[in-house]
Amino acid sequence: MSRHEITDKQWRKINGYLPKAKRGRGRPEANLRKTLNGILYVLRTGCAWMDMPKKYGSYTTCWRRHRLYSKLRIWDRIWKWLLRDLYEEKKIQLGIAHVDASFVPAKRGGDKIGKTKLGKGSKVFSVVENKNGLPIALLIENANPHEITFAEKIVSEIRIPQKRGAPIRKPKILVADKGYISQAFRTYLRRKGILVRIPFKKNQKPPKGLQPKDFQSSYKQRFKVERSFAWMDNFRRLVVRYDRFSWIYRGFNVLACIIMCLRHF
Repeated sequence: MSRHEITDKQWRKINGYLPKAKRGRGRPEANLRKTLNGILYVLRTGCAWMDMPKKYGSYTTCWRRHRLYSKLRIWDRIWKWLLRDLYEEKKIQLGIAHVDASFVPAKRGGDKIGKTKLGKGSKVFSVVENKNGLPIALLIENANPHEITFAEKIVSEIRIPQKRGAPIRKPKILVADKGYISQAFRTYLRRKGILVRIPFKKNQKPPKGLQPKDFQSSYKQRFKVERSFAWMDNFRRLVVRYDRFSWIYRGFNVLACIIMCLRHF
């Protein structure tokens, strides 16, 4: 088995969540595990689809499957179900979450690509939980606007379904760096019932009672979101954006999140 492929244990976990082909006449469905491993090969190595090894079958089949699962957000559904299972097994913790963004250069044109001092590209926004640093929300946006522009949007992306009851839509505490200094964002979080752990400006004194005693201990945990981005960079297809459509590139990011989740079962 190649190191780019999912293990038997991981396959048993994810197989029940993958859509099954409908029975009927016509051409038989391609081997689902082989197709998934082909997509993972492209994700991990960053190669072009047509350079994918033939042992994974037709590269067009793998490309079409990834395109379909990305467009219909099937990857998202699987990712959220895995997060639900991890939450029930107490392998993720939502007492504290961390938000940050990372610049990704783009080599082609497309939507959600903007010009910056670093060149043209997109920004990947992520919220990670505190126990293992696993992403629980993801957003692809234009790299040009300031990060605070999309702060509320990425927080609204948090949603972990539950087998019983309403989905979890917020952590107890949200930690962010100085890029998220904004009174409007603080107010938004408080209205949602989220405790804020964002530093104030150097020339600005925190209002009395608004800088909690646990601020330093919470803020020191921010390395977990930065470490999460480093893990994502191990998937070479994510390091540079070649996809013209942001939802296809986002699909690759979500698939990487799925693999990161599978490692904890």
